[in-house]
Amino acid sequence: MAEASPEASESSERPAPDAGIPEQAVGDPTALAGASETDEGAAPGPTPACDFWDALYTRRSVRKFEKEPIPRELVRQVLHAGIWAPSSCNYQMWDFVAVDDPAVNAELARLSAQMGNAPVNVVVAYGRDFSEEGWANVQSASAAIQNMSLAAHVLGLGTFWITQMGDREKVRAVVGLPEDRLVVAVLALGKPKGEPRKGPKRRPLAQVAHFNHYAGRPIPSSANPADWAADLLATYQRARVLNGLRHNKPRAWEVAALRAALDELVPEGRDADAGKALRWLDVLPCTGIVTAEVNRARPAFAIDVVERTREVAEFAAQRTVPHGRTFGWPTSSALPAPPESAYAVVSCFYRLENLPEAARGELVQAMARWVKPGGRVVIAYVNRHSFHDLTEWLRERRGGPGGVEYVLAPDPNIGPFESLEPRAVETLCAQSGLTITARLGLQPVPSREEIEFRTRNFSKRHRRLSASIAWVLGVLGRFPGLATRRGRFQYVVAER
Repeated sequence: MAEASPEASESSERPAPDAGIPEQAVGDPTALAGASETDEGAAPGPTPACDFWDALYTRRSVRKFEKEPIPRELVRQVLHAGIWAPSSCNYQMWDFVAVDDPAVNAELARLSAQMGNAPVNVVVAYGRDFSEEGWANVQSASAAIQNMSLAAHVLGLGTFWITQMGDREKVRAVVGLPEDRLVVAVLALGKPKGEPRKGPKRRPLAQVAHFNHYAGRPIPSSANPADWAADLLATYQRARVLNGLRHNKPRAWEVAALRAALDELVPEGRDADAGKALRWLDVLPCTGIVTAEVNRARPAFAIDVVERTREVAEFAAQRTVPHGRTFGWPTSSALPAPPESAYAVVSCFYRLENLPEAARGELVQAMARWVKPGGRVVIAYVNRHSFHDLTEWLRERRGGPGGVEYVLAPDPNIGPFESLEPRAVETLCAQSGLTITARLGLQPVPSREEIEFRTRNFSKRHRRLSASIAWVLGVLGRFPGLATRRGRFQYVVAER
């Protein structure tokens, strides 16, 4: 950003840390409640002494807040930190609307559930027609948000930077901003509920830092598996796991499909008192959502995992009780390969869709080696002849979030994903020496739970309409044979 000289852009009354604040007041919001703003240059209250690097490395995004209101004196102090951020040409064309009225926050929460968690939502806007070149207006507002996030942390508060606001023009209207203000983001602000977790690990600096010329290999933005090299997919998924996978939550309709499939295809292993007499290998579980569900539903199985990297394998294995053993695939992995002919069940749930076509065959052949003779290979995949691809197309058309991290698929945020032709899966099994012995199709239409989830931020009228559509679809979904051909979730069982 082009900025004015320090003499032109900074007041001589620059805010400075107040050495007179008692040590016990650092990070204690109540110690600052009596502060008041004196002029536009000075801080609106005493500023706690805090080491910059400590603040930088200990700040965390907070998703759960206490309900108690935040004194406006503290809110003003956070906002004041925002106005000391750099801005393009020093125009400072930002506006911050701090919403602490529960009724107004309820209106915002109807636009996006993320704005319903904190007692204060700071709507950050910038002049729509200022500094548009290079998105400098967005950059300027973002710098202010970062300043406010650090300041809140030093004051003992927590923040969450919200970019998924729903319709930003409706956000602007709710808080009364004029049309020439561009809403950039919302900063949730409040007292953290409980101690924030240990911070997520970061990608190594060597992978992202370059001098003079880019010397790396970029992780693709494409959702097409053919655009991804195997090592880049491993790097991406490792980064997702190291970041804690905040969106790593099972969805009711996916859990229902999995449990129905297990009941029909793998009925044994439900007796928790039987001990871990049977062995199950879950292949490329990544986040471990499905692995954990299998572990709960079939406690008589000892479940191991095979993954591309040690970190991802350990992340998934730690979701089983007791923790499973970890193995690696492909052979270039730092982990040992799974033992051959060792498992009663080898499963691959919604991961063939994650791979380029050639790699799918290699993986199914490996699964055929790992299963015992007479054991079962269970493959679950998303059917290309289902409503899945149409849903994805509609989501993109109505302006839903794009990019590989928002692929609408079971267990999202795992990387690229494409639905599969049932005939292609059958061919992979046959080429690997596997004989398909059972098939099951589920959810030929979106379930009521899924429709409610997808429309949770819609207006009441549209939610009622969606509920009516869900009822009609539920009736149609019971048509005989429809799930077999058109079910979104397809399961096959094959034996060696």
